Amino acid sequence: MTNRNQILNILFFLIISSVSFANAQMTSSKEILWTTDWSPDGKYIAIGGNIDTLKIYSGMNLKPYQSFPIKNTITRVKWHPTKNIIAVATQMSDDKSMILHLDTNKKIVLHGISPDGARGLDWNYTGEYLGVADNDGQILIYDIKGELIRKFKHENTKAITALDWHPTKNILITVADKIRIFGMDGNLIRTIKHRKEDVLILSVAWHKSGDFFVTGDYGDDQDRSLLQYWDDQGKLLKSIDISKGEFRNLSWNPKGNRLATASDALRIWDAEGNLIAEGESKDYLWGVAWDKKGKRIITSSLEQRIILWNKQAERILTLE
Repeated sequence: MTNRNQILNILFFLIISSVSFANAQMTSSKEILWTTDWSPDGKYIAIGGNIDTLKIYSGMNLKPYQSFPIKNTITRVKWHPTKNIIAVATQMSDDKSMILHLDTNKKIVLHGISPDGARGLDWNYTGEYLGVADNDGQILIYDIKGELIRKFKHENTKAITALDWHPTKNILITVADKIRIFGMDGNLIRTIKHRKEDVLILSVAWHKSGDFFVTGDYGDDQDRSLLQYWDDQGKLLKSIDISKGEFRNLSWNPKGNRLATASDALRIWDAEGNLIAEGESKDYLWGVAWDKKGKRIITSSLEQRIILWNKQAERILTLE
């Protein structure tokens, strides 16, 4: 008889394989823009999804600047904090996860990742290390040259959906069925069950202070998606259920006083979890990122819309 963990693993695999039921709508056949990030100088925006291309746009007017063919699904892009280098996570693709040097077009393949790909990806606070969390529940640490320096796996996680480094320490959070905090050495510091229901967590972001972090989950037919604030010891501070869609991605502004969330709308929250502003969207938002000055937000969506917003969640430009 199939046990509960086996059922959960099957569910997670289906979700990771991009068979996504957002409010009962299948999205696996859609060309979705999964992810976005700003360059460290704020001049450019990277966009990825299952469109066979990594696209770079001008941050001022959304005009195309560069493009790189990458087959099938780009699940996450993260610009290096100081260099013109982008880390790219892929799944269902012949093109493996990589570090891409934009000035030279040099690609460094990241070896050791599950053949099913990865979704969690983040540079540590110094940019010295890159963390990848893959679809087999592995956490892999690379140096900036793409050399694998550590790989570890804990507990019964089939797939990890997101990873975020602490802003001042070499510890990291991963999310999937639960929240897990690890040391860079692979030591499991803490496991947190985020709600009584078995609901997949999709996103996580440490606050700039390192004193707390925020998670966003998927929800299901019976349970609304939750945005949850936690202290650094795993104590729940606040739980918010106003969204009609899953919280795909989260992004703090540089000051740490505003959090942008991508779901059925762009929402901006303060550090205590109070809603400050809301920008309507025609479809579900997937990628979200603040620029490095905290004045603009970029989102990408289920229907391939790219929207540039101001810090009040008002639209500046839309690219259909």
